Amino acid sequence: MRGKGIFFGRNHSGEVLAEERTGGGCPLRARRGRPCQIAEPERRQILLDAAEKVFLESGYSSAGMDDIARRAGMSKKTLYRLFETKESLFAAVIAARRATLDATIEAGECADVGMAEDVLRRFLGHIARFLLAPRQAALYRLVIAESQRAPELAHAFHREGPSKARAPLSNWLARQNERGTLRVPDPVSAAAMLFSMVIADLQMCLLVGEIRAPDDALIEQSVNRAVDLFLQGARPRETETKSAGQERV
Repeated sequence: MRGKGIFFGRNHSGEVLAEERTGGGCPLRARRGRPCQIAEPERRQILLDAAEKVFLESGYSSAGMDDIARRAGMSKKTLYRLFETKESLFAAVIAARRATLDATIEAGECADVGMAEDVLRRFLGHIARFLLAPRQAALYRLVIAESQRAPELAHAFHREGPSKARAPLSNWLARQNERGTLRVPDPVSAAAMLFSMVIADLQMCLLVGEIRAPDDALIEQSVNRAVDLFLQGARPRETETKSAGQERV
């Protein structure tokens, strides 16, 4: 049966190849076995991986959609069907990187400040290890280098990256404020401040080459310092704690 889709095979060097064909079955043959047609989500992921490599190697402005389609082993028609513009493709690359961050803050409520402190330390530590990894730093450098020539790049990066990455923390802080466990009247600003306290200095040193990817000890030190300082202002006052307790009775 003839069909169309993306097919995998290997060349004489063993390199995996993906190729799109509109008919004639599977054109690529592995040395052993038949290559398989892949599903749409896998096709999309192949394009995103290829785009990230081309963006980092060539720069956003110089990267062409032809280059990305060629790197993915697909037609430009397929690329434009999934991503209408280069900006939307870059935004999808950033969103896919953020999606790999499985650090979701605990949904349960915290009965006291001690429990909230533990949640914050775990969540911020996980976030910091992700954002300060070399692969993420490379994307930051790309955005900084290209931001003047391609401002849409910076907008897409901020929209799909930092803003959405902070959302789980700001939502969690809002719930703790409503419950009276913490005093956080502006959870969105508080989440942004916590991110900056943990990451900003280390990230700057990483981006300019002063340090390599920070180790766990350095990240833990930064997280502990930020959480301790934050809780000095967010810890409910004694009168507020008593009032909240009376309301729940």
